[in-house]
Amino acid sequence: MNAEIIALVVFAAVFAISAIRNVHMGALALVAAFVIGIGLVGEDLDTVLGGFPVDALLILLGITYLFGMARETGTIDWLVDRSIRLVGPRVALLPWAMWLIGTAVACLGTSHAAFAVVPIAMSLATTHRISPTLMGIAMSSAIVGGALAPTSINGITVATVAEKAGLPYSTGLMFFLSVGVNALVVLAAFLMFGGRELIRRSRAGAEPTAAADETPLVPITRVQVTVLVTLFLLIAGFFTLTVLDVDVNLGVVALTLAVALSLLFPEIGRKAVSKVDWGTILLLGGILTYVGVLTRLGAIDQLGELARSVSAPLVAAVVICVIAGLVSAFASTIGILGALIPLAVPLLVDGGGLEATGFIYALAISASLVDCAPFSTTGATIVASAAEPERPLLTRRLTVWGFAMVLIGPAFTILTMVVPQYLLS
Repeated sequence: MNAEIIALVVFAAVFAISAIRNVHMGALALVAAFVIGIGLVGEDLDTVLGGFPVDALLILLGITYLFGMARETGTIDWLVDRSIRLVGPRVALLPWAMWLIGTAVACLGTSHAAFAVVPIAMSLATTHRISPTLMGIAMSSAIVGGALAPTSINGITVATVAEKAGLPYSTGLMFFLSVGVNALVVLAAFLMFGGRELIRRSRAGAEPTAAADETPLVPITRVQVTVLVTLFLLIAGFFTLTVLDVDVNLGVVALTLAVALSLLFPEIGRKAVSKVDWGTILLLGGILTYVGVLTRLGAIDQLGELARSVSAPLVAAVVICVIAGLVSAFASTIGILGALIPLAVPLLVDGGGLEATGFIYALAISASLVDCAPFSTTGATIVASAAEPERPLLTRRLTVWGFAMVLIGPAFTILTMVVPQYLLS
C-alpha cells in the first residue's frame, strides 16, 4: 500500500475514531498529521506545521473575541431588541432577511466580510427560537453565494483561472446561478428545520417577544455606542482596505479592534476571552493541517487524475465535482477550484464532450455548497457564533448537511447545468 492510500485511510480513521470514542477531532487530526507527515512522509516538524491555517484561525479568534465583547456589553442584546421591534410577529422572514444581507455583504470584495454578520444572525436565531441549523445554513449559503459574484475575490479568481485555461465563462451567469442554487438550499433548510412552524407563528402573531413592542426602549449606553462604532469600523474598514487592494486578514482587523476596546474597558475584555470558541479553532486547525500533509503528499492530485482518467465525459464531470466538494469541505474552496478547473480543461475543449455545457459553473457551485461543514472556515465561524449549548447539535447537523452536499450538489448542478446542453449538443 503506497503512502497516499495510507494517508487517506488514516484521514477516514480520524473521523471514525472521533465519532466512536468521542475524542476531539481537531486534536486527533493534528496528532495524525505529525505521525503521517514526520513518520511516513519524512517531513520535518516545521513543514508539517506550515500547513497550520493561521489566517483562518485569526479570523475565528478575532471575530469571536470582538463579538464576545459585544455580547458582554449587551450590544448584541440591544441589536436583537431593535430587530424584534422591527420584525414583530413576522419571525419567518428573519432567516431570509439575514441571507439577503449576508449575500450583499459577501459580494463586496471578499466573502470573509460577511463573517461579521454571522454572530448577529445566530444571536437572532436564539432569541427568536429559530433553529440554529436553519440560520447557520442560511448564513453559509449567503457567504458562498455572494462569494462567486464578479465583484468578490473568489469570483474574480475563478474567472481568472477560467480565462487562463481558455474556457468560455460569464461572470454574470456564474453569480446568477450561484445565488439561485443557494436560495434553493435555504428553502430546503427552511422546510426541514422549522420553517413551517415559523410561518404559523408569524400568522398567529404568537411570537412571545412581540410584547417587547409595548415596553419602553432601553436607552443605549456609552459602552454600547463604542462597540457599535467598532463593529461598523470592522465592516466599513475591511471593505475600504479591499477596494484599495490592501492585503489584510479580517481576523487581524477584528482582533485589533477588540484589543483597542479592551484597553478602554479592561474588565469586559477579560470576560470576553471566555467567549472565544477554542474548541472550534482546534478543530479547524487540526483538520486543515492534515489536509496540508495530504496535499504535499500528492493524494489530492491523484484523486483529480483519477477523475480525469474516466472515459465517459458525464461520469468524469460528476467525479470531479464530487472530489471538489469533498476536498473543499476541509480545504480552501478557491484553492481547490484553482487546482481542479485546469484538470477539467480536457472535457471542455473542442472534442472533450462537455464543451457546450455549463460544467465550469457546476464545478464552482459544487465546491462551495459544502462550506457549511464545521471543518471549513465558514462552518467553523457559524458554530463558534452559536450559543454554547447549541454547538454540539449544530456541529453534528452541519457535518451531515455538508457531507450530503458533497453528493447532492454535484447531482443537482450536473443535471441542471450540464446534462440538458450535453444531450442537445
